[in-house]
Amino acid sequence: MSTTTIRKILGKRQLHSVAPAASLHQAAKVMADNGVGALAVIDGETLLGILTERDIVFRAVGRGLPVDDTTAADVMTADPVTVDIDDAISDALAAKLGDAFRHLPVLEDGRVVGLLSYRDIPPEYVMMFEHFREMSTARADDRV
Repeated sequence: MSTTTIRKILGKRQLHSVAPAASLHQAAKVMADNGVGALAVIDGETLLGILTERDIVFRAVGRGLPVDDTTAADVMTADPVTVDIDDAISDALAAKLGDAFRHLPVLEDGRVVGLLSYRDIPPEYVMMFEHFREMSTARADDRV
């Protein structure tokens, strides 16, 4: 298996985003129209956060917030963990992709250029990373 990068996985995929003032209704429409589960929340070229379908459901709809009056900025995950477009897949997994996060913004020269989903990661990479993590934990336990 050859080593791949986040750049290779993302390819020419379009970045889907909304402004922080976009309503959740507008954001959900962008998600539905593009078949994506997360959007970058961008002001100009500055990444402010990430808005996922789970954010909309759990942080807004589930709490009775009106989707037409609640903004992306109100429920997004601010200051998300990011990865660089030329990082190895293991770097994304080490950043807790799949554990704490399902999506990670991808940066190139400090500018957001894509969103990496846990589902984008080839299963063999996940298995190798998990095996490495288990081996590292076992070795650390042996030293104690």
